[in-house]
Amino acid sequence: AAFFAFEACVGCYFPSIGTLRSKYVPDSHRSVIMNLFGIPLNALVVTVFLSIRKLGVSGALGVSTISLGLASASMIALNRMIGKKKEEA
Repeated sequence: AAFFAFEACVGCYFPSIGTLRSKYVPDSHRSVIMNLFGIPLNALVVTVFLSIRKLGVSGALGVSTISLGLASASMIALNRMIGKKKEEA
């Protein structure tokens, strides 16, 4: 059941992020921007994997929770910026 829930989330995520990417990231700069955003993500993954013995499972899940919290805060900030631009127009 957990696998099906995961697959459902992934199935919703990729079309959604593709739509957002095409809407907000210009085509001429898309590859550069996506590669630059991939660098911190890969650095975080490597850091967590290299220090998994120190962190343990709860520490790794804590890092994941903090990362999801930052992503949520970024999403809220983007939504507010877009809302302000729509109100001005």
